[in-house]
Amino acid sequence: MSTQHVATDFANWLARWDAQQQRHIPDREERFTAMVDALAAFAGPEPRVLDLGCGPGSLSARVLDRLPGASVVAIDADPVLLAIGRGALGARTGLTFVDADLRGDWVASLPSPGSYDAAVSTTALHWLGLEQLLQLYHVLAGVLRPGGVFLDGDRLDFDHDQRAIAAGARQVRPEWPDAPEGAEDYDAWWAAAVAEPGLTGEVAERARRWQTHPHEDEAHSYEFHRSALFSAGFAEAGTVWQHLANRVLISIR
Repeated sequence: MSTQHVATDFANWLARWDAQQQRHIPDREERFTAMVDALAAFAGPEPRVLDLGCGPGSLSARVLDRLPGASVVAIDADPVLLAIGRGALGARTGLTFVDADLRGDWVASLPSPGSYDAAVSTTALHWLGLEQLLQLYHVLAGVLRPGGVFLDGDRLDFDHDQRAIAAGARQVRPEWPDAPEGAEDYDAWWAAAVAEPGLTGEVAERARRWQTHPHEDEAHSYEFHRSALFSAGFAEAGTVWQHLANRVLISIR
């Protein structure tokens, strides 16, 4: 009796990832559009871009859809998400995935040391502790060219003197809204990914790595990010898009 190997449908896994993220972040696509619009305006039609904490490459793909002349280095340390990204998007011209930890010497893993025109990140840097984020911004300042742009789309909390505003904003919309009933949510997606035969090796490696990669879940305020960027040597930092605490922060090197 022969056993037929069934190839993993990485494109479907990426589509499912995007769907569950959209359900938890209803204005995710609007935020993506704001980021890519700003990238085009500030970095031109053919930028060299770093995607920090790229996951399976959702933002990288949207950058290349809008700016086909761009080159994107997509960096992450999650072997499961990297496998999905490489399987679904690895053939795209201009896109390179890199397995590297943003808390360590990730610059040594880049295909070219730079300088780069831009860096982007979305729903990723909140995984870093505050000291790790400070270090990342200092390293990033050395990789971007003068005048280069950094765009971060994430939940950037209201500051310590805006507690009533923050509480009211959470009443308008929770920071991570539940997925609609019957829809695949984050936990269900990961349970399915762990059970996927084509990802067995990556799931095991993820479990090994995540013993030292906890989700810090520390509150990162907008003003903390601005202060950290200025400390790292960035010249300007501000908001180009916002819905409650969901923001796109832009900073100019």
